[in-house]
Amino acid sequence: MEAEPSSQIVIPAKLEQLRKLAHWVERLAAQFLLPAALVHRIDLCLSELVTNLISYGFTQGRVGAVRIRLWRQPEQIVIRIDDDGALFDPTSYKPPGLPGALADAPEGGRGIRLVRHFADELHYRARPGGNQLTLVFLAGQDKAVLPEE
Repeated sequence: MEAEPSSQIVIPAKLEQLRKLAHWVERLAAQFLLPAALVHRIDLCLSELVTNLISYGFTQGRVGAVRIRLWRQPEQIVIRIDDDGALFDPTSYKPPGLPGALADAPEGGRGIRLVRHFADELHYRARPGGNQLTLVFLAGQDKAVLPEE
């Protein structure tokens, strides 16, 4: 994206910063009058992706930064996450199969599946020193329910 973002936030890659990220999403919702279902999708995707990034992208106590930019366009919201963590491409990740019963489900491992469902587009690019992930949310799309697999 060439234009200046409509909003952005930079946070240290620490789990306690997730609260700051959630407040930023709340402010975006009010500022841009976003529908509740769209805000839920954005919040879920950002929370999941940034939690994973912080938990797995910065090993051995290394602390980095996460920069999140949002572009508000007439037909879509574009969000780009840039980080200086370990390289990881969520678009090529193969999530584990779904269990036959809830009791058989392992803890975790479903976040990328959720992100792929709730974001309309997901694009990854490795960049020098880190990752760049772009999410696109189309206006008017209601993806509040997970599909049967």
